[in-house]
Amino acid sequence: MEFQTIIFASILVLYGAVFWLVIGKKHLISGLLPTIDTKSYYGLSLVYWLSPLFFLALWGILSTLGAHFLRNIPSPVEIVLSFVNLLFSGELAIEALISFKRVVVGFTLASIIGVSVGLLAGTFLIINYLIVPVNSFLRYIPPTAFIALLIVYFGIGETYKYAVIFLGVIFFIIQMVIDVVDDVDMRYIEMGITSGFSNWDIFAKVIVPFCWPRILDVLRINLSAAWTFLVAAELVGAERGLGHLIAVSQRFLRIGDLYAGILTFGIIGLSTDKFLGAMSRWLFRWYYVELRR
Repeated sequence: MEFQTIIFASILVLYGAVFWLVIGKKHLISGLLPTIDTKSYYGLSLVYWLSPLFFLALWGILSTLGAHFLRNIPSPVEIVLSFVNLLFSGELAIEALISFKRVVVGFTLASIIGVSVGLLAGTFLIINYLIVPVNSFLRYIPPTAFIALLIVYFGIGETYKYAVIFLGVIFFIIQMVIDVVDDVDMRYIEMGITSGFSNWDIFAKVIVPFCWPRILDVLRINLSAAWTFLVAAELVGAERGLGHLIAVSQRFLRIGDLYAGILTFGIIGLSTDKFLGAMSRWLFRWYYVELRR
């Protein structure tokens, strides 16, 4: 315990020193990243990436000192040990892959249909009037309210889990893509009309290319929601998956494993979000250059 306390305290002191040198000393709290020098930028990046260590160290110190409100919460060391044990046993990787596959299938279907419908409804008035009233109504029904109905129709197999994820995000994707289309600069559309473009040409050659960078942002936002609905789906009738692992760990009071499962959700979610962000910056460099002007 004393050794752990020393380690955690050392991390806090080191992070505090870095924070002061980079931010406190130079007063960059309100600084804009594109306007600061390269050295300060890398310093701020260091503060950004090390910030989880600060909170883990604070949590660790409070746990080892026996903070009353943390008496039933394991220390970071216990959670890491549980995570490592599950990882090397192969159980965590298998459950994570099963959950990942479910999210990929359900979210991909929702993305393809949602983006297509959103683009069409945002561009063509007749489709907008047809889609938006129904979509607005369905968007306010909690997706978990469909679970009982989906079990009746699909049972508790894989199709049911795909459907929960699909219904959880598709209505929001449609509305958010419509909003993206609404923000298209009218000057580009007017230039297309002046150039003799048909309505379909304006849609395919002006609106869709202009919207793609922000559509990818829409998908990044809704991907996190897809993981939320996956847990809801896996807590009912699933025999495999991270949600099932968490439920079993709770049932048998394997608290370390429970936290390890939750941690895995965060790791996978953050990794996929960073991947999509990097892909967006690579595919649409012109968009991010424009943002910095």
